[in-house]
Amino acid sequence: MAIVQNPVTGRTRQKFGNTVFSKNFGKNTMRTKPVQVRNPKSTKQKTQRTKFSLMIEILRVVLAFVKVGFKSSAVGMSAFNLANKENIHTMITGSYPSWTIDWTKFKAAMGSLTGVDTPTISAGAGKKITLDWVDNSGQGDAQATDIAFLLIVNWTKRNIAMDVTTVFRTTGTKEFTVPATWVGDTVYGYIAFHAEIGSKTSDSALAGNAVVLT
Repeated sequence: MAIVQNPVTGRTRQKFGNTVFSKNFGKNTMRTKPVQVRNPKSTKQKTQRTKFSLMIEILRVVLAFVKVGFKSSAVGMSAFNLANKENIHTMITGSYPSWTIDWTKFKAAMGSLTGVDTPTISAGAGKKITLDWVDNSGQGDAQATDIAFLLIVNWTKRNIAMDVTTVFRTTGTKEFTVPATWVGDTVYGYIAFHAEIGSKTSDSALAGNAVVLT
């Protein structure tokens, strides 16, 4: 895809022959029309389509989180598309039509900021799920004011609990009360950090999984 910036094309958005003009992330772009697939029902094509569709459905569950988790690293593409790119080949394995999803491989955030130290997850009575970590402020570029990006996912119920505004690296813990409908389900916890000053985010880390208690 070529970037088009000249006074002749301006903000062209239409087709011209086999060329398509559009505006993408604030830039005029030009690309060729996709070549017609000879056999759209081949195993290779069905593999690509079903795997992609499955990844899209997974990301829709955590859309609110990946929008902030991948925002700082998404250059020239959306945070959603970057999350798709980073997860589709690691989370989904197997071969068409038998796919295996590894929830422990889910990447919820991406960036170069120093990440979390010793993340853990635990369940307590009263539908409590707690994420804990060790304060590693001062290591690398980790700062005490870094904001914790905390995510709990119930992949069975296709629902999440999250906090991306109220907890800091130095806090070291966050307790969530999850819905009663989650009792008996296994949930997964993921932790990342975002610099309070600047735009750097860390890679997320898996805190583990726990079964929600009554």
